[in-house]
Amino acid sequence: MTRLLIVEDDEKIRAGLLLQLREEGFAPSAVAAAEEALARLEGPEEPLPHLLLLDVRLRGMSGVDLVRRLVEIRRFPPTIIISGEASISETVEALRLGVHDFIEKPFTRERLLRSIRNALEHHALQREVATLKGEPEILGGSPAIVALRERIGRAAATEARVLIIGESGTGKELVASALHRQSRRAQRPFIKINCAAIPGPLIEGEIFGHARGAFTDAKVAKPGLFEEADGGTLFLDEIGDMDYALQSRLLRVLEDGRVRRLGETRDRQVDVRVIAATHRDLEKAVRDGAFREDLYFRLAHLPLAVPALRERGRDVRLLFDGFLEGFTRQHRMRARRIDPEVYPLLEGYAWPGNVRELRNLAERLVVFGGDPVTADQLPSTFFTPAHPPETGLLRLPEAFPVVPLRDFKSRCEREYIEAVLHRTRWNFSAAARLLDVQRTYLHQKVKALGIRRPAGGEEESL
Repeated sequence: MTRLLIVEDDEKIRAGLLLQLREEGFAPSAVAAAEEALARLEGPEEPLPHLLLLDVRLRGMSGVDLVRRLVEIRRFPPTIIISGEASISETVEALRLGVHDFIEKPFTRERLLRSIRNALEHHALQREVATLKGEPEILGGSPAIVALRERIGRAAATEARVLIIGESGTGKELVASALHRQSRRAQRPFIKINCAAIPGPLIEGEIFGHARGAFTDAKVAKPGLFEEADGGTLFLDEIGDMDYALQSRLLRVLEDGRVRRLGETRDRQVDVRVIAATHRDLEKAVRDGAFREDLYFRLAHLPLAVPALRERGRDVRLLFDGFLEGFTRQHRMRARRIDPEVYPLLEGYAWPGNVRELRNLAERLVVFGGDPVTADQLPSTFFTPAHPPETGLLRLPEAFPVVPLRDFKSRCEREYIEAVLHRTRWNFSAAARLLDVQRTYLHQKVKALGIRRPAGGEEESL
């Protein structure tokens, strides 16, 4: 059912809109202030409404101010503004920010419904086009991702080279694509190559091209990627794995913008913006003599660090839901419900494979998982304590004192329950499910064993 959120401080208008929209088969909810709407919309744990109906003149934050904030944090649903008092400048700014329509009061029921249907159809078409073009967005509302998107926007407006740094699976290619799409070169080629995926003897010919007969299999002349990217952007992924000798040739192109095919004696001028990415510590590689220092400084005009998934808080929930929805459509399968006890486990996991690992998990659960998706369908790694018990009772070190069996059993039980509670971030419902006990029984055991939540730890989820 289509979810609509109404932001209107006039009680009579708010009640009338709720009634009309329910009669039309929508699922509307309403708030009286922009601040209340923001609190509901900025939390990634809350699904976005399919449409926002927004008044401009509100007590406190205005409707346009709310739109600005939602655009900034990338939690901006299709929006229709309803007002009889907006200025021309406010109207223009709202439309520039991406508001779909502007309805003046008083309005007819037919006018409102027509605008709602047009907005929903337009948004559905936009999503379909984005899917066909293969251009996913950088999703998330965590401070780390909001800051990254802001830096991408500033870097994209320049011609400076960018070095994207981050662990494997964090989405460095997605960042490179966003830099290209937001740049003045967006209508020109965006060429990508993974420097670690192509054998050393072949990558030079791929990047710089070759003349006919330059080597045994060179039966025809072939332009390199620099020539293909002329006027656009060349993305060199995993630049830290590039052969040291090849780094010298790359440095020369970056210095003068001239490229020479293998087997030729003349140079070709190219206009290419280079974006590079790596999961390696290039500064350490420079110190170790594995990467040229002069090339490093040529590439790292603007360094951009992509945060690891474990640093992104509740973005995990937003991404997981999005991946599940995408894979159910892709594989033409029924939508999956999620047991709420799954989310604490996802958020407490270290994610060594980052977003790529989360994406793979979502696809596996869509294909092999049940409905609803429950904690017992997750891999066993999710239930390994992030911090092993300090006492190590089960390893029985030589210095371990001999105690009566009942005391040993009690201490082991306490240690195990503490580890599970830590793993579920002190969510008693999730812990009880993992331990296969009733929640009330778990509370009784915690009290009897004297287990206490560590100071500064997560709050117990009742």
